Amino acid sequence: MVELLEAGGKRIRPALVVLAAMCGTYDPDLTIPAAMAVEVTHAATLVHDDVIDRSATRRGRPTVAAALGHEPAIVIGDFYFAKAYEYASLTHTPEVVAILAKAVMEICTGEVRQQSIRYVFSTDVDEYMRRIEAKTATLLAACCDIGALLGGLDMDQRQALRAYGRSIGLAFQIADDVLDYTATEGQVGKPIGHDIAEGFATLPLMLSSVKIEDGRRLDEQEASRVVDAVRNSHGPQRALEEARNHSDAAREQLKTISAGDATSALAALADYVVSRKL
Repeated sequence: MVELLEAGGKRIRPALVVLAAMCGTYDPDLTIPAAMAVEVTHAATLVHDDVIDRSATRRGRPTVAAALGHEPAIVIGDFYFAKAYEYASLTHTPEVVAILAKAVMEICTGEVRQQSIRYVFSTDVDEYMRRIEAKTATLLAACCDIGALLGGLDMDQRQALRAYGRSIGLAFQIADDVLDYTATEGQVGKPIGHDIAEGFATLPLMLSSVKIEDGRRLDEQEASRVVDAVRNSHGPQRALEEARNHSDAAREQLKTISAGDATSALAALADYVVSRKL
């Protein structure tokens, strides 16, 4: 576990738990275990995703699956999920465990949905949005809800922070999908064009004029040509504009929360998820 967590990452999920809790009454003895729980949950999903996608690298390092094999990686991912629930139990708040469990179930549903449309490059934007809500936004929304719960915020404030988390989750994933076309492998720590090579259409492709025949896997040269064509289209810029719309929606939700350092940090985070280069 230590090696995977030391590989880096933005730690957005535990930060959301802490910042949401700080919008109310912050108790580190309750909040820190919850923050650890969501980060380990995220790590578990990455380990399993890399098995499903047969990914060789993540954040510039070999994946657990590549280093140890698929079967051990699945067991390690399962261990991480169990560890996450153990951390969640240290909050002595059963609802924290329930929120986290529900998020994991939605993530799994999103993964099944994604696999069902693999190599369907004509997937529309509505389907894409449902997919990224399940696979990314769900956990970020849960992070905010857990933090708000532990911070003692009322239900209206909890719902506002949960909506904030959902919106930045959508913005984050769209921006990440843009980087898959526009960044370099050294910047993102994995091959550029990974999504299209694995058979998944994302928003930059959908908003470009590039068309791909459904039902077949692209070879390396074809995937590279698609990446170049999308990069040279208006698709990435239009996708970023959509990400900014969700970032703006996230900041709107903060207007119902008392102003303070935590609220300011959450507003800055909404900007960061769109403007980041890594």
